[in-house]
Amino acid sequence: MELILIRHGRPERIDYDENGANPALTELGHHQAKLMAEYLAIETIDALYVSPQQRAIDTAAPLAESKGLAATVVDGIAEFDLGHTSYVPGEEAGPFTDDDLEALIAGLTAESFVTRVLDSIGTIIADHPGQIVAAVCHGGVISTVLADILGLDGMNYFGSDYTSVTRIKADQSGRRSMTSFNECPWLRGL
Repeated sequence: MELILIRHGRPERIDYDENGANPALTELGHHQAKLMAEYLAIETIDALYVSPQQRAIDTAAPLAESKGLAATVVDGIAEFDLGHTSYVPGEEAGPFTDDDLEALIAGLTAESFVTRVLDSIGTIIADHPGQIVAAVCHGGVISTVLADILGLDGMNYFGSDYTSVTRIKADQSGRRSMTSFNECPWLRGL
């Protein structure tokens, strides 16, 4: 089977929300999502999964519409920041302090995060032998999957661009390989 991992588009900044920051996409993010869906228009996609976070749901919408698919929400492919009270896109964050970097690494390498991501991806793969499946998720999720495939620890972060496509081949024996990373020609000039 082929698993197409898609990072969400450019999200809004939320400085504080006591109920948990859950940003939607910016106007640019919606445009990126539309262009990504156009890029994937010629491809067969048998099923579509999405993180429960709004930025992923918004990103999946144009692809779901173009493919005539309902996106299935999978809590396990949410980013490590689910429930945090703020969300600042990386390009707005400025330089990281040592404490900021330590908190980021702790979130990305937490055993509970890594386990839920890999278990959820494993279930998606097991449920779709021989099919092509897309999952709209987050940079930390994609990096965690790639680190697992490549036998690296979570300290090796793979930075992916907004709405980029990463392709994984997987078989029912558990063998997985990365066939592409960070496809995003539609972002040139944006």
